[in-house]
Amino acid sequence: MQPYATYEEIRRQPETWRTSLDFMSETKDPILRFIRENQPKSVLFTGCGTSYYLSLTAARFFQVQTGIPAHAVPASEVMLQPSSVIRPHPAPLLIASSRSGETTEVVRAVEEVRRRKLARCLAVTCEPSSRLTEVADFSIPLPHTREKSVVMTGSFTNMLLALQLFAAFLSENQNVLEDMQKLPRLGQKQLLTAEEQARQTALDESRNHLIYLGLGEYYGLACEAMLKMKEMTQLFCEAYNPLEFRHGPISVLNEDCRVFLLSGRTSREYDADLIPDLRKQGSDVKVVGEPTDSLDPGQRVDLPPGLEDGCRSILYLPFFQFLAYYQTLQLKLNPDQPRNLGQVVRLGKKGE
Repeated sequence: MQPYATYEEIRRQPETWRTSLDFMSETKDPILRFIRENQPKSVLFTGCGTSYYLSLTAARFFQVQTGIPAHAVPASEVMLQPSSVIRPHPAPLLIASSRSGETTEVVRAVEEVRRRKLARCLAVTCEPSSRLTEVADFSIPLPHTREKSVVMTGSFTNMLLALQLFAAFLSENQNVLEDMQKLPRLGQKQLLTAEEQARQTALDESRNHLIYLGLGEYYGLACEAMLKMKEMTQLFCEAYNPLEFRHGPISVLNEDCRVFLLSGRTSREYDADLIPDLRKQGSDVKVVGEPTDSLDPGQRVDLPPGLEDGCRSILYLPFFQFLAYYQTLQLKLNPDQPRNLGQVVRLGKKGE
């Protein structure tokens, strides 16, 4: 049995996904009533760190599902320059995510937007009694995803799942809703394989430069996978759009690099052309996505097939979270207490 909270919080995710699905189903009517009362013509997603990266993925998914323009920016930009990222007309909606609900930039961003009457605000958090829920117009609380560890794991996947369900409710896309109902079962089935593949990958310490590639909805996931490894191990990690990686950053590749390519149906044709280029300089490449016969088993991390790209999003995370966890153990570090980090980032008072 692993002694760390981080491990248990990764392992329990499929169970918490089921709870989130049930909660969102019960809360569907109030959520839709809030949206219909406000009729947003655009949506801005925001957060900090992990919550910003889930906002990137959620914004892409939301726009694809609903057709409503959506994008994501860090909460600090909303806090300090709200008029540069939000236009009050046509009617916008701000969706702010924070595990603790106390992150200074997120809370102040919502406060500033409401003070200027730029947008209505919806909050997603694991803490129902937080400051964020107080200042937002509507909140989606997920207390069953509270975490003891510093790094966010299950809170990321559950907040993302809640936002994806929110988009699917609005679009009334039954295929997406049916796919999402499968996620707890598929995640539980995949968990042991993901853990063992992550553990085996972490045993190879010859690669100390890690690169994560993801396109569209998967770019935010690539950034989050990168952040988990960087937070927990302090190894050199980067994240890019896979095709953009060819435009300059590919020059860093050598035998010290390991590249993780988050592959989806949208990019599969281009991924096949990219993989040989990534390997030319001796880099190790692992493709994470639906099974494919074109790669050896040791070169891929298989995810359950048959889901739409966006619906599969949270299934990518357990492998990367386990990878960061086991890499941390290899380095004899404490995964629950990364260096220089705490659970909540609080800034000083305004003007200080």
